[in-house]
Amino acid sequence: MPFSIKKREKTKLRDRFPVLWQVLGDLLANETCYCASDYNSFTFKARRSRKSRTIDAPCPHLKALQRQALNILLAPVVVHEAAMAFAPGKSIAMNARCHLGATHLYSTDIRSFFTSVSRVHVKEMLATRVKYLSVEAREEILDLVTWNERLPQGAPTSPHIANLVMFSFDELCTDMATRVGATYTRYADDISISSTSADVLLQMQKVVNMGLGALGMEPHPEKTRHLGPNQTKLVTGLDIGGSHIRPTRAFRKKTTALVRMSVKYPAEMEKHQEVIFGYLAFWYDVDPGDPQLANLLWQMGQPREASRAKATRQKQIGMMSKPSPTTPPPKEQQAVPLNAERKPSKPPVTKPDV
Repeated sequence: MPFSIKKREKTKLRDRFPVLWQVLGDLLANETCYCASDYNSFTFKARRSRKSRTIDAPCPHLKALQRQALNILLAPVVVHEAAMAFAPGKSIAMNARCHLGATHLYSTDIRSFFTSVSRVHVKEMLATRVKYLSVEAREEILDLVTWNERLPQGAPTSPHIANLVMFSFDELCTDMATRVGATYTRYADDISISSTSADVLLQMQKVVNMGLGALGMEPHPEKTRHLGPNQTKLVTGLDIGGSHIRPTRAFRKKTTALVRMSVKYPAEMEKHQEVIFGYLAFWYDVDPGDPQLANLLWQMGQPREASRAKATRQKQIGMMSKPSPTTPPPKEQQAVPLNAERKPSKPPVTKPDV
Protein backbone atom coordinates (compact mmCIF):
# COMPACT_ATOMS: atom_id res chain seq x y z
CA MET A 1 0.00 0.00 0.00
CA PRO A 2 1.50 3.38 -0.92
CA PHE A 3 1.95 5.83 1.94
CA SER A 4 2.20 9.59 1.76
CA ILE A 5 3.86 11.36 4.73
CA LYS A 6 4.64 15.04 4.89
CA LYS A 7 7.44 15.62 7.41
CA ARG A 8 7.43 18.54 9.80
CA GLU A 9 9.02 19.60 13.08
CA LYS A 10 7.65 18.73 16.51
CA THR A 11 4.78 21.00 17.45
CA LYS A 12 2.61 21.67 20.47
CA LEU A 13 -1.15 21.44 20.06
CA ARG A 14 -1.49 24.18 22.68
CA ASP A 15 0.30 26.61 20.37
CA ARG A 16 -1.53 25.52 17.21
CA PHE A 17 -5.02 25.62 18.72
CA PRO A 18 -4.84 28.02 21.71
CA VAL A 19 -8.58 28.80 21.88
CA LEU A 20 -9.65 25.15 21.65
CA TRP A 21 -6.98 24.13 24.14
CA GLN A 22 -8.54 26.36 26.79
CA VAL A 23 -11.72 24.27 26.53
CA LEU A 24 -10.40 20.83 25.64
CA GLY A 25 -6.81 20.82 26.95
CA ASP A 26 -7.65 19.30 30.33
CA LEU A 27 -9.15 16.25 28.59
CA LEU A 28 -5.97 15.44 26.67
CA ALA A 29 -2.98 13.58 28.03
CA ASN A 30 -0.23 15.27 26.03
CA GLU A 31 0.06 18.68 24.42
CA THR A 32 3.11 17.87 22.30
CA CYS A 33 2.80 16.07 18.97
CA TYR A 34 5.89 14.01 18.13
CA CYS A 35 4.46 12.60 14.89
CA ALA A 36 6.20 13.30 11.60
CA SER A 37 2.95 14.27 9.90
CA ASP A 38 -0.60 15.26 10.76
CA TYR A 39 -2.00 12.58 8.44
CA ASN A 40 -0.89 9.27 7.01
CA SER A 41 -2.52 8.56 3.66
CA PHE A 42 -2.87 5.02 2.36
CA THR A 43 -4.78 3.49 -0.53
CA PHE A 44 -6.53 0.13 -0.72
CA LYS A 45 -8.94 -1.63 -3.04
CA ALA A 46 -12.36 -2.80 -1.94
CA ARG A 47 -13.17 -6.51 -2.16
CA ARG A 48 -15.97 -6.24 -4.69
CA SER A 49 -14.60 -3.31 -6.66
CA ARG A 50 -11.47 -2.68 -8.65
CA LYS A 51 -11.49 0.98 -7.70
CA SER A 52 -9.10 2.18 -5.02
CA ARG A 53 -9.99 4.27 -1.98
CA THR A 54 -7.72 6.66 -0.12
CA ILE A 55 -7.90 6.98 3.66
CA ASP A 56 -6.33 9.96 5.42
CA ALA A 57 -5.73 8.82 9.00
CA PRO A 58 -4.81 11.57 11.51
CA CYS A 59 -1.95 11.07 13.91
CA PRO A 60 -2.92 9.91 17.45
CA HIS A 61 -2.46 13.35 19.06
CA LEU A 62 -4.48 15.20 16.44
CA LYS A 63 -7.12 12.46 16.44
CA ALA A 64 -7.56 12.78 20.21
CA LEU A 65 -8.14 16.53 19.89
CA GLN A 66 -10.56 15.98 17.00
CA ARG A 67 -12.56 13.46 19.02
CA GLN A 68 -12.90 15.81 21.99
CA ALA A 69 -13.94 18.66 19.69
CA LEU A 70 -16.55 16.37 18.16
CA ASN A 71 -17.98 15.15 21.47
CA ILE A 72 -18.11 18.53 23.21
CA LEU A 73 -18.42 21.22 20.53
CA LEU A 74 -19.86 19.65 17.38
CA ALA A 75 -22.06 16.73 18.46
CA PRO A 76 -24.71 19.02 20.06
CA VAL A 77 -25.38 20.50 16.61
CA VAL A 78 -28.17 18.26 15.29
CA VAL A 79 -28.25 16.89 11.77
CA HIS A 80 -31.33 16.74 9.55
CA GLU A 81 -33.89 14.05 10.42
CA ALA A 82 -33.49 12.55 6.93
CA ALA A 83 -29.78 11.85 7.59
CA MET A 84 -29.68 8.19 8.64
CA ALA A 85 -25.93 7.64 9.08
CA PHE A 86 -23.44 8.77 11.73
CA ALA A 87 -26.24 9.86 14.09
CA PRO A 88 -27.35 8.37 17.43
CA GLY A 89 -30.29 6.01 17.08
CA LYS A 90 -30.03 5.86 13.29
CA SER A 91 -29.12 2.73 11.31
CA ILE A 92 -29.43 1.09 7.91
CA ALA A 93 -32.51 -0.74 9.18
CA MET A 94 -34.23 2.52 10.13
CA ASN A 95 -33.28 3.94 6.77
CA ALA A 96 -34.82 0.97 4.95
CA ARG A 97 -38.02 1.00 7.04
CA CYS A 98 -38.79 4.51 5.81
CA HIS A 99 -39.31 3.04 2.32
CA LEU A 100 -40.97 -0.23 3.30
CA GLY A 101 -43.56 -1.42 0.80
CA ALA A 102 -42.77 1.26 -1.78
CA THR A 103 -43.81 0.46 -5.35
CA HIS A 104 -41.22 2.73 -6.98
CA LEU A 105 -37.70 3.56 -5.82
CA TYR A 106 -35.05 5.98 -7.04
CA SER A 107 -31.56 5.57 -5.59
CA THR A 108 -28.24 7.18 -6.35
CA ASP A 109 -24.82 7.73 -4.84
CA ILE A 110 -22.85 10.94 -4.36
CA ARG A 111 -19.54 10.64 -6.18
CA SER A 112 -16.46 10.97 -3.88
CA PHE A 113 -18.61 12.15 -1.00
CA PHE A 114 -16.07 13.08 1.70
CA THR A 115 -13.50 14.55 -0.66
CA SER A 116 -16.27 16.63 -2.28
CA VAL A 117 -16.84 18.45 1.03
CA SER A 118 -14.41 21.34 0.75
CA ARG A 119 -12.99 23.74 3.30
CA VAL A 120 -15.36 26.39 1.96
CA HIS A 121 -18.36 24.13 2.71
CA VAL A 122 -17.18 23.57 6.27
CA LYS A 123 -16.52 27.28 6.82
CA GLU A 124 -20.01 28.23 5.64
CA MET A 125 -21.55 25.53 7.82
CA LEU A 126 -19.68 26.69 10.93
CA ALA A 127 -20.76 30.29 10.32
CA THR A 128 -24.45 29.32 10.09
CA ARG A 129 -24.80 26.34 12.45
CA VAL A 130 -22.17 27.01 15.16
CA LYS A 131 -22.79 30.68 15.87
CA TYR A 132 -22.34 30.25 19.63
CA LEU A 133 -18.56 29.92 19.15
CA SER A 134 -16.27 32.85 18.56
CA VAL A 135 -14.76 33.57 15.17
CA GLU A 136 -11.34 32.48 16.47
CA ALA A 137 -12.74 29.17 17.72
CA ARG A 138 -14.46 28.48 14.41
CA GLU A 139 -11.24 29.19 12.51
CA GLU A 140 -9.33 26.75 14.70
CA ILE A 141 -12.03 24.09 14.23
CA LEU A 142 -11.77 24.68 10.50
CA ASP A 143 -8.01 24.04 10.63
CA LEU A 144 -8.53 21.05 12.90
CA VAL A 145 -11.07 19.14 10.79
CA THR A 146 -9.90 19.86 7.22
CA TRP A 147 -6.76 18.83 5.38
CA ASN A 148 -5.59 19.80 1.90
CA GLU A 149 -8.63 22.07 1.53
CA ARG A 150 -11.10 19.22 2.00
CA LEU A 151 -12.66 16.86 4.51
CA PRO A 152 -10.29 13.94 5.20
CA GLN A 153 -11.85 10.49 5.01
CA GLY A 154 -10.49 8.93 8.17
CA ALA A 155 -10.86 11.71 10.75
CA PRO A 156 -13.47 11.08 13.50
CA THR A 157 -15.01 14.50 12.86
CA SER A 158 -15.62 14.00 9.12
CA PRO A 159 -18.88 11.97 9.20
CA HIS A 160 -20.74 14.39 11.48
CA ILE A 161 -19.42 17.46 9.68
CA ALA A 162 -20.45 15.98 6.34
CA ASN A 163 -23.98 15.53 7.67
CA LEU A 164 -24.05 19.14 8.87
CA VAL A 165 -22.81 20.40 5.50
CA MET A 166 -25.59 18.43 3.77
CA PHE A 167 -28.33 19.90 6.01
CA SER A 168 -29.58 22.39 3.42
CA PHE A 169 -29.60 19.70 0.74
CA ASP A 170 -31.54 17.32 3.01
CA GLU A 171 -34.00 20.08 3.81
CA LEU A 172 -34.54 20.87 0.12
CA CYS A 173 -35.17 17.23 -0.83
CA THR A 174 -37.38 16.56 2.19
CA ASP A 175 -39.60 19.59 1.53
CA MET A 176 -40.00 18.73 -2.14
CA ALA A 177 -40.67 15.06 -1.36
CA THR A 178 -43.39 16.06 1.11
CA ARG A 179 -45.06 18.23 -1.53
CA VAL A 180 -45.18 15.50 -4.16
CA GLY A 181 -45.96 12.61 -1.81
CA ALA A 182 -42.55 10.91 -1.77
CA THR A 183 -40.14 9.80 0.97
CA TYR A 184 -36.51 10.96 1.04
CA THR A 185 -33.62 9.65 3.15
CA ARG A 186 -29.84 9.83 2.90
CA TYR A 187 -27.43 7.35 4.41
CA ALA A 188 -24.00 9.02 4.07
CA ASP A 189 -23.59 9.20 0.29
CA ASP A 190 -26.53 6.88 -0.53
CA ILE A 191 -29.72 8.74 -1.50
CA SER A 192 -33.04 6.87 -1.53
CA ILE A 193 -36.41 8.28 -2.61
CA SER A 194 -39.57 6.19 -2.80
CA SER A 195 -43.05 6.92 -4.12
CA THR A 196 -46.09 5.34 -5.74
CA SER A 197 -45.43 7.12 -9.03
CA ALA A 198 -42.52 6.87 -11.42
CA ASP A 199 -43.16 10.42 -12.68
CA VAL A 200 -42.73 11.76 -9.16
CA LEU A 201 -39.32 10.10 -8.89
CA LEU A 202 -38.21 11.60 -12.19
CA GLN A 203 -39.16 14.99 -10.79
CA MET A 204 -37.25 14.27 -7.58
CA GLN A 205 -34.19 13.26 -9.61
CA LYS A 206 -34.07 16.76 -11.07
CA VAL A 207 -34.24 18.21 -7.56
CA VAL A 208 -31.37 15.98 -6.41
CA ASN A 209 -29.20 16.93 -9.37
CA MET A 210 -29.93 20.62 -8.82
CA GLY A 211 -29.18 20.44 -5.09
CA LEU A 212 -25.93 18.53 -5.55
CA GLY A 213 -24.88 20.88 -8.34
CA ALA A 214 -25.32 23.85 -6.01
CA LEU A 215 -22.82 22.21 -3.65
CA GLY A 216 -20.36 21.39 -6.39
CA MET A 217 -21.19 17.67 -6.13
CA GLU A 218 -22.59 15.20 -8.61
CA PRO A 219 -24.45 11.87 -8.50
CA HIS A 220 -22.72 8.70 -9.61
CA PRO A 221 -24.33 7.70 -12.94
CA GLU A 222 -23.33 4.03 -12.58
CA LYS A 223 -25.11 3.81 -9.22
CA THR A 224 -28.31 5.61 -10.22
CA ARG A 225 -31.36 3.35 -10.52
CA HIS A 226 -35.11 3.63 -11.06
CA LEU A 227 -36.96 0.51 -9.90
CA GLY A 228 -40.62 -0.35 -10.46
CA PRO A 229 -43.23 -2.65 -8.90
CA ASN A 230 -41.92 -5.92 -10.35
CA GLN A 231 -38.28 -5.35 -9.46
CA THR A 232 -36.35 -6.17 -6.30
CA LYS A 233 -35.84 -2.96 -4.36
CA LEU A 234 -32.93 -2.63 -1.95
CA VAL A 235 -32.25 0.28 0.39
CA THR A 236 -28.84 0.21 2.11
CA GLY A 237 -28.61 -3.48 1.27
CA LEU A 238 -31.99 -4.49 2.72
CA ASP A 239 -35.02 -5.79 0.85
CA ILE A 240 -38.05 -3.47 1.27
CA GLY A 241 -40.41 -5.31 -1.06
CA GLY A 242 -42.32 -7.39 1.52
CA SER A 243 -44.38 -6.70 4.63
CA HIS A 244 -41.18 -6.13 6.61
CA ILE A 245 -37.53 -5.45 5.79
CA ARG A 246 -35.24 -8.44 5.34
CA PRO A 247 -31.60 -9.08 4.51
CA THR A 248 -31.04 -9.94 0.88
CA ARG A 249 -31.62 -13.48 -0.37
CA ALA A 250 -27.90 -13.84 -1.10
CA PHE A 251 -27.06 -12.88 2.52
CA ARG A 252 -29.59 -15.37 3.92
CA LYS A 253 -28.30 -18.17 1.70
CA LYS A 254 -24.69 -17.47 2.66
CA THR A 255 -25.48 -17.38 6.38
CA THR A 256 -27.51 -20.60 6.15
CA ALA A 257 -24.66 -22.34 4.34
CA LEU A 258 -22.14 -21.22 6.98
CA VAL A 259 -24.35 -22.51 9.79
CA ARG A 260 -24.82 -25.83 8.01
CA MET A 261 -21.06 -26.18 7.54
CA SER A 262 -20.44 -25.24 11.18
CA VAL A 263 -22.80 -27.95 12.41
CA LYS A 264 -21.39 -30.59 10.06
CA TYR A 265 -17.70 -29.73 10.50
CA PRO A 266 -17.39 -28.02 13.92
CA ALA A 267 -13.60 -28.41 14.23
CA GLU A 268 -12.82 -27.01 10.79
CA MET A 269 -15.31 -24.13 11.19
CA GLU A 270 -14.21 -23.12 14.68
CA LYS A 271 -12.15 -20.21 13.35
CA HIS A 272 -15.23 -18.83 11.56
CA GLN A 273 -17.51 -18.74 14.61
CA GLU A 274 -17.20 -14.99 15.17
CA VAL A 275 -18.09 -14.28 11.56
CA ILE A 276 -21.13 -16.56 11.70
CA PHE A 277 -22.41 -15.05 14.93
CA GLY A 278 -21.85 -11.60 13.46
CA TYR A 279 -24.03 -12.49 10.48
CA LEU A 280 -26.73 -13.89 12.78
CA ALA A 281 -26.60 -10.79 14.98
CA PHE A 282 -27.04 -8.54 11.95
CA TRP A 283 -29.95 -10.67 10.76
CA TYR A 284 -31.54 -10.47 14.23
CA ASP A 285 -31.21 -6.68 14.31
CA VAL A 286 -32.89 -6.35 10.91
CA ASP A 287 -35.60 -9.03 11.12
CA PRO A 288 -35.76 -10.65 14.58
CA GLY A 289 -39.01 -12.49 13.84
CA ASP A 290 -37.77 -14.46 10.83
CA PRO A 291 -38.55 -18.18 11.45
CA GLN A 292 -35.54 -19.19 9.37
CA LEU A 293 -33.34 -17.17 11.72
CA ALA A 294 -34.80 -18.91 14.79
CA ASN A 295 -33.94 -22.30 13.30
CA LEU A 296 -30.37 -21.22 12.60
CA LEU A 297 -29.94 -19.93 16.14
CA TRP A 298 -31.09 -23.29 17.51
CA GLN A 299 -28.52 -25.06 15.34
CA MET A 300 -25.77 -22.78 16.63
CA GLY A 301 -26.62 -23.59 20.25
CA GLN A 302 -28.38 -20.32 21.06
CA PRO A 303 -31.75 -21.46 22.49
CA ARG A 304 -32.44 -18.21 24.33
CA GLU A 305 -32.04 -16.07 21.23
CA ALA A 306 -34.01 -18.59 19.19
CA SER A 307 -36.89 -18.41 21.70
CA ARG A 308 -36.84 -14.63 21.50
CA ALA A 309 -36.98 -14.81 17.72
CA LYS A 310 -39.98 -17.15 17.87
CA ALA A 311 -41.71 -14.91 20.42
CA THR A 312 -41.14 -11.91 18.17
CA ARG A 313 -42.62 -13.83 15.25
CA GLN A 314 -45.72 -14.75 17.26
CA LYS A 315 -46.11 -11.12 18.26
CA GLN A 316 -45.88 -10.03 14.63
CA ILE A 317 -48.51 -12.59 13.61
CA GLY A 318 -50.79 -11.40 16.41
CA MET A 319 -50.46 -7.77 15.33
CA MET A 320 -51.22 -8.70 11.72
CA SER A 321 -54.35 -10.65 12.72
CA LYS A 322 -55.83 -7.80 14.78
CA PRO A 323 -58.59 -5.85 12.99
CA SER A 324 -57.83 -2.30 11.99
CA PRO A 325 -59.16 0.34 14.44
CA THR A 326 -61.02 2.04 11.59
CA THR A 327 -62.68 -1.21 10.49
CA PRO A 328 -65.88 -2.02 12.42
CA PRO A 329 -66.06 -5.54 13.83
CA PRO A 330 -68.23 -7.98 11.83
CA LYS A 331 -71.82 -8.29 12.96
CA GLU A 332 -72.94 -11.58 14.40
CA GLN A 333 -75.13 -13.44 11.94
CA GLN A 334 -78.36 -14.98 13.30
CA ALA A 335 -79.11 -18.58 12.46
CA VAL A 336 -81.89 -18.89 9.88
CA PRO A 337 -84.16 -22.00 9.97
CA LEU A 338 -83.94 -24.20 6.93
CA ASN A 339 -87.71 -24.00 6.30
CA ALA A 340 -87.86 -20.23 6.63
CA GLU A 341 -88.93 -18.21 3.67
CA ARG A 342 -86.16 -16.15 2.16
CA LYS A 343 -86.90 -12.69 0.86
CA PRO A 344 -85.97 -12.27 -2.78
CA SER A 345 -83.03 -10.00 -3.33
CA LYS A 346 -83.72 -6.67 -4.96
CA PRO A 347 -82.32 -6.24 -8.46
CA PRO A 348 -79.60 -3.63 -8.84
CA VAL A 349 -80.79 -0.16 -9.71
CA THR A 350 -79.41 1.08 -13.00
CA LYS A 351 -79.41 4.73 -13.94
CA PRO A 352 -80.61 5.59 -17.45
CA ASP A 353 -78.10 7.10 -19.82
CA VAL A 354 -78.56 10.83 -20.23
